[in-house]
Amino acid sequence: MIAKIEFKKRRDFGQVINDTFTFMRQNFKPLIKVYFTFCGLFVAASMLTMLLQQYKMVNIINTIGIEGKTDRFGIGSLYGLEYFLSILFSLFSYNSITVALHSYIAIYVKKGNEIPTIDEVWVYFKYYFFRVFWSSIALALMLAVALVFCLVPGLWLFPYVCMFFPIMIMENGSLGHSFSRSFALIKDNFWVTFGTLIVVWIIVYACMSMVVLPTSLFNMIGMFTHKSPHMSLTLTMITTVLQSLCQVFTIIPIITISLAYFSLVEQKESIGLMERISNFGSTEKPIDTRPEEY
Repeated sequence: MIAKIEFKKRRDFGQVINDTFTFMRQNFKPLIKVYFTFCGLFVAASMLTMLLQQYKMVNIINTIGIEGKTDRFGIGSLYGLEYFLSILFSLFSYNSITVALHSYIAIYVKKGNEIPTIDEVWVYFKYYFFRVFWSSIALALMLAVALVFCLVPGLWLFPYVCMFFPIMIMENGSLGHSFSRSFALIKDNFWVTFGTLIVVWIIVYACMSMVVLPTSLFNMIGMFTHKSPHMSLTLTMITTVLQSLCQVFTIIPIITISLAYFSLVEQKESIGLMERISNFGSTEKPIDTRPEEY
C-alpha cells in the first residue's frame, strides 16, 4: 500500500505530477463528494443556461441562407439573458471548485493527512467563496488585458495567478498579500512551476477533448455535408452536457498547484522539516505515515 501523501515536502517536476494522481487516487471518493456537494448546483445552473444559449445558436445557424425563412431569433438575441447567466454561473462554478478543493486540502494538511468532513469543508467554503470570487474577477481582467495586448506577459502571469488561490486559502491572505506572496514563492522557480502547470493542463484538456470529440466531429461532419448550414440540435446539446460534466477534471490542476505551493514554501522556509524535527521523539501526535487500509 502507498503511504498517504505528505504535502509539506520538497518535490521536483516529476514528483508533483505523480503525487497529484496518487493523492487523487487515495482520496477519489471524498473529493468527488466534495465536488458535487459544493459545486454541483453551480455546474447544473451553468449547464442549463449554456443549453439555452446553444439552442438559440443552433436555430440561428440552421436558418441562415434558407430562402423564404425568417430568423426567429436574430444575431443580436444570441447575447440575451442566457448568455450573461451562463458566464455568471460558469464563474461561480469554477470558483466553487477552486475554493472547495483548496479548502479540502488545507483541512487535510491541518488534520495530519486525515480526510476532512463535509461540515469542516463548509466552514472554509462559506468564508472564502466570495473573497476568492471577487479576487478572481480582478485577476482574470488583469490576465485578459495582458493576453490581449501582448501574449508573453499573459503567459508570464499565468503561474502567479494560479498560485494566488492556495495562498489566500492556506494562509488566509488578503488580495495584496496573496499576490505579492505568489511572486515571492515563485521567484527562482518560475520555469519549473510554469512547466508543471502547462503539462497538467495539457493532460486535463486532452481528457476533456476525448470525451467531447466524438459528438463534436459528428456535428461538424453533418454541418459540412448539407447544402446549407446545418447543425444537429441533439449532438450540440449532448456536447454541451459533456463539456459541463468534464469540469470535474479541473480537480487535477487544483491538486497540482496545491502540491507546488507546499513544495515552494518548503524550499523557501522549510516549515515541514522544522515540524518533523520538533515532532521527533514525540508520542503526542506523530506524523501518520502508515499505509492506507481498505
